[in-house]
Amino acid sequence: MFRLIFFVFTLCTFFMLPHRAQAATHRYTSEIEALLDELDSLLVASVQINQAKEMRLASLRAAYNRKTDSEHRYWMAATLYDEYAAYDSDSAMVYADRAKAIALAMGRNDLVVDMDLNRAYVFSATGLLDDAMACLRGIDESKLSSEQLRKYCERMLFLSSHRDYYMGDSGRDTAYPEYIDSLITVSLQDLSADDRYYCWIVGWGHLKEKAEAEAGIEVVRPIVEASEFRTREDALNAWVLSKLYEYAGDDELKLKYLILSAQADVRASVKEIASLEEVAAILYENGDLERSNNYVNYCINCANQYKSRIRLGPLAGLQERSLGAIYRHSQQQARENRKMLVLVVAVLVVLVLALVFIIRQMRLLSKSRHALAHANVELREHVDELQQTREELREANERLAGMYDNVRQSASDLSANNEAKERYIASIFALCSDYINKLDDFRKNIYRMIAARRFDEIRELTKSPELSHVEIKELYANFDKIFLQIYPDFVDDFNTLLRPEERIELRSGGQLNTELRIYALVRLGLNDSVKIAKFLHVSVQTVYNTRQRARNKAAVPKETFAEAVKSLGRPSF
Repeated sequence: MFRLIFFVFTLCTFFMLPHRAQAATHRYTSEIEALLDELDSLLVASVQINQAKEMRLASLRAAYNRKTDSEHRYWMAATLYDEYAAYDSDSAMVYADRAKAIALAMGRNDLVVDMDLNRAYVFSATGLLDDAMACLRGIDESKLSSEQLRKYCERMLFLSSHRDYYMGDSGRDTAYPEYIDSLITVSLQDLSADDRYYCWIVGWGHLKEKAEAEAGIEVVRPIVEASEFRTREDALNAWVLSKLYEYAGDDELKLKYLILSAQADVRASVKEIASLEEVAAILYENGDLERSNNYVNYCINCANQYKSRIRLGPLAGLQERSLGAIYRHSQQQARENRKMLVLVVAVLVVLVLALVFIIRQMRLLSKSRHALAHANVELREHVDELQQTREELREANERLAGMYDNVRQSASDLSANNEAKERYIASIFALCSDYINKLDDFRKNIYRMIAARRFDEIRELTKSPELSHVEIKELYANFDKIFLQIYPDFVDDFNTLLRPEERIELRSGGQLNTELRIYALVRLGLNDSVKIAKFLHVSVQTVYNTRQRARNKAAVPKETFAEAVKSLGRPSF
């Protein structure tokens, strides 16, 4: 059953592959895709861009109407022409005619020629090619200034490109007729890189063959790359660079600079737009039908607003092809959707059968689960009983382990105490033996003095307490040494029972003071103050006062101080 479902889904995938392949025929690099996305955004914002353009034009018209002298009115009319030239052909022609009339009235033939060149541009852009040619032929080339000659050359190239666009393939090897070649040659003689016509004329001059085009690219590309693609001039420069890449055989870079040119046209509110039309045609060839159709619609709208007769025909043809392709694609999509619908129905039938099979299996599984649940309940009861028994056994083991640990600790403590006592007893025996030897030596010395009848020396020897004081100091030193060997941590542990400011430090040489000696004897089990006084050869009152002062300095309750001292210091073996 599951293998059948898998087979049906595999069949669906197989039938979907042609549709997917056709839908994905257009593939661009990430850079091209990003540029197209930016162009789409600009087209969406074109209404706001055109509104800003209209506000600027209204301001210029108001300024023109305020001017009264001919000179200012001419230049305002020329400025309005520049603004309208690629935006509204009728308004551009109106202000070109007004400026020409003013120039005639002022007797400025050079300004009249400028306006004739401007009128030739409008004629070419709107498709009145014969009028444009007549206008240009009426100008005497020999009387033109260098700047006017470059402008004249630019207008000739513009007219030639529109004639070729309108008439179709010219059949020439170059992009322009031979009679324009001399114009380009003359214009290039004193043309500087910062001239507004530099890229346009240099680019056209290299539209001949691949090697020439590649040389032209090296000159034009840095200038185009440095621009912001916001003006009509930027759009024209990017367009001529795209044509150079077309002659060089690089279609990807051709498309890139056509898109950049189209972006500049949209930002500059240009209605006489050519780059976007070429982009739309390329996208159509690549199968990007929806985007191509959107661009064509925008171009047709611009051509209608600009009243460009020359562009409406080719744009209509491109739109017809684009819509036809979209229609065929939708028809194919509809056929594939019908196929998919049949496959989906087949899948649903298989799924219904699979569902019936699954329900039947689930019922059998439910019975098995019920029996298994009953067995699990019985098993759980036995497991609970076993768990309870294990818990009781664990608690018993813990109690035994605790008792064992206590016994082992008690045995360890007892062993430690016994060993400490053994070492202490051995040390005491050695000390007593030493004192017996000293008493015997003292007896022998006294006997020799009596035999020699040296009674005065005997009297002086026994009269002075110096001997006993020396012996007591030696007793203290031996006691301190033996005790600290057995309980090396006694002083540190004893200080933990005192307040921090009352803690005691050992004397130099590691000797105990009287207070530490008293409590060292308490640690050894000698708690009677009288016996402690006799052992240390001090008064009972001294022992009592010393112990009282220690209890007053204690950080623990006074009643438990002596008991706490008895547990201090672990013997060292």
